[in-house]
Amino acid sequence: MIISVFTLGCKTNLYESGQIISALKEAGHEAFHGLKQADVFVLNTCAVTGEAEKKSRQAIARARKLNPACSILVVGCAAEKNAEQFRNIPNVTFVKGVANKTEIVKEIERVGVSVEQLPSVYAETGFATQERTRAFVKIQDGCNNFCSYCIVPYLRGRSRSRLLKDVVSEVKQANSAETVLIGIDISQYGKDTGESLPALFDALQGVNTRIRLGSLEARVVTDELLESLTKINFCPHFHLSLQSGCDSVLQRMNRKYTTDEYYEAVQKIRKYFPTAAITTDVIVGFCGETEEEFEVTRAFVEKVGFADVHVFPYSPREGTVAVKWQDTDSATKTHRAEVLGEIKQQLKNRFAASFCGTVQEILCERKRNGYWEGYTKEYLRVYFTGKAKVGEVVNVKVIEPYLDGAKGVVAD
Repeated sequence: MIISVFTLGCKTNLYESGQIISALKEAGHEAFHGLKQADVFVLNTCAVTGEAEKKSRQAIARARKLNPACSILVVGCAAEKNAEQFRNIPNVTFVKGVANKTEIVKEIERVGVSVEQLPSVYAETGFATQERTRAFVKIQDGCNNFCSYCIVPYLRGRSRSRLLKDVVSEVKQANSAETVLIGIDISQYGKDTGESLPALFDALQGVNTRIRLGSLEARVVTDELLESLTKINFCPHFHLSLQSGCDSVLQRMNRKYTTDEYYEAVQKIRKYFPTAAITTDVIVGFCGETEEEFEVTRAFVEKVGFADVHVFPYSPREGTVAVKWQDTDSATKTHRAEVLGEIKQQLKNRFAASFCGTVQEILCERKRNGYWEGYTKEYLRVYFTGKAKVGEVVNVKVIEPYLDGAKGVVAD
């Protein structure tokens, strides 16, 4: 059969879709990423927000337009949250939650709904296909944080770590110029298995790929962790989840750190990696956020001097603690997002300018509008000219800030 696998949501979902495709191909099917003409569609859904869940339902209609006679299998977080919303939609033949979703190959012709109990240990279900310039390797699943605004722990279950030997084996097998280690909360890696992030990095010494990390919590940034990163071919880009730069808001969010602790982690990073990109997420307009609290966040964002900030207006989510609390009006959220958006752009330009005149190793990803595009180790996007090819790392002289990154030319 010809099977389309369409992914919504996070990089972990994308990796798991790669596992599904790999298993489908092994079973003799023609399988690929993306909504394209097919006999069967596997929709790997997201439910982190109401909008993500809505897009998951809309993907069903898009699949039916491509093939009115198709079968559609819905898997993942939206199905875990509410399988019944998909049960009676035309063409939807099977609905499966998060548990064992990568084994959907065994259920392609099954009819019905299967939402199994979430596992308590990491389920090793095979490597993913790697079809991009950088490889993604999942090292962990689930989350123990239970932030008051977030539904993910209820959909993904408790944190569970992949065995170190299996991570290293897949990194080597992927054979990519760059590998990104991902999970739902990789800061929890090894706490359930007796292993650790530093031990994993030690095991990756000498592997022929540059290593990039997914999102981290500030509380795991220790000298031991940073020291272990200096011994591998590491991309000094730290996405440190912030969510708010105000301690009283962090407390309502049930985040497990203060801004002082967060800033201490930032300073440690810059001691070991002076040019590191530190990026983050900030939610504005969280329940009860006053103008004074927002101003504290704004000042903290400027104090840290992030390389980039992803700004999100707070969106209430059914099933979370905070959904019962009074929301902030939408106009206030929009205004605060715009204020932080302007600061974000200033910080991005400043970060890009700091690389002007330097030569950087760029992973070349594509050519568009006359420019090659790729990223430095610090995840600065560079648009450059000169001799290059997709998938290779080239030395590029950075000239000036440009669009959302910088402009450059291949160095002689």
